[in-house]
Amino acid sequence: MPPTPPSNDLDLMRQALRLAMLGRGTVEPNPMVACILVKDGQILAQAYHRRFGGLHAEAAALFAAKQSAAGATAYVTLEPCCHSEKKTPPCVPKLIAARLGRIVIGTLDPNPMVNGKGVAQLREAGIETDLGVLEADCRQLNAAFFKRMEQHRPYVTLKWAQTADGKVAAANGKRLVISNHKSLAVLHALRSRCDAILVGIETALADDPLLTARGVTSARPLVRIILDSELRLPLISQLVRTHTDGPVLVYCTQTACDHHPDAVAALRARGVELMPIGADPELGPDATINLCLPAVLDDLGRRSITHLLVEPGPTLAASFLRSNLADRVWVFHSPKRLDAPTAADAPEVTYPTVGQATLDGDSLIEYLNSASPAFFAPAQSADFLRAI
Repeated sequence: MPPTPPSNDLDLMRQALRLAMLGRGTVEPNPMVACILVKDGQILAQAYHRRFGGLHAEAAALFAAKQSAAGATAYVTLEPCCHSEKKTPPCVPKLIAARLGRIVIGTLDPNPMVNGKGVAQLREAGIETDLGVLEADCRQLNAAFFKRMEQHRPYVTLKWAQTADGKVAAANGKRLVISNHKSLAVLHALRSRCDAILVGIETALADDPLLTARGVTSARPLVRIILDSELRLPLISQLVRTHTDGPVLVYCTQTACDHHPDAVAALRARGVELMPIGADPELGPDATINLCLPAVLDDLGRRSITHLLVEPGPTLAASFLRSNLADRVWVFHSPKRLDAPTAADAPEVTYPTVGQATLDGDSLIEYLNSASPAFFAPAQSADFLRAI
């Protein structure tokens, strides 16, 4: 067992973790990172990566320091970058030039252009470098980034709302407004922090959604994705009519493309991208959505999608859960009952609860899939509340 870090190191790394979270939703596809400079027992400067393409946390902290950082200790949640194939200059040379006395790093950067190389350069320069302080928490902070780098797939969050009696839609399958205004605001904030949002064709037909983040500042337009095995998406749908507001990507079968050339041509003429994908042989041809979900996630990984929000109906949600393809689940619970026995039931979530918040009468529960390859540590309640 490695020795336990000093309590001061732990406290400052926890502070850096909370600071790094302020970049959520604006730094992607980069990771969230914070740096705290400490000298003579006092915080000299602190900063976090604010936006994609902007100063990295280490450079921003050095810039903010009002006095020399020589001999100071830097607390950084992620290994400083050392590669130049990116928008900003590497941070390691800046840290070396500042003549730091010590650097404490939460975890290695999984990017193969960095992974361990930054630490090696710092040590070669004679800077005392301690690695792995609150490592699991630092990895969980950037679970989406780690998953894209290590698994080459996006981090998947499932989200739905359900009534007090566990219903997710009206008895006739029509759209049912379940959440209150506060919950809807939180949902749009979540959307703004994601790269893409995915629904099944039944949801697209029943709700005619826009799938955009509204009422919040978003760093980039969402990629809007529909699983549509048979190419049933109407040309008059809001998604098709607003393709200039954000890319629209439809996954379908090659058979559907071959059988419906007019629909293919019409959708493409309106700016919709069609991506034929293999069918899932276990689901059979009569399934509402019989596309191979792992193949969809693999393709999204190739498109550098870091965080995918899935707003599924109960069938699609069950498919993600059954296939162990969800990393996180957010469920909005309303105190209202529907009292319609034939209405669709919410899927059962067996993951452990890691966070809960009250939203003007609604409640939001967060679950993390401990069997996910992107699970490193349970989220702390305070971090969850800060995240929403």
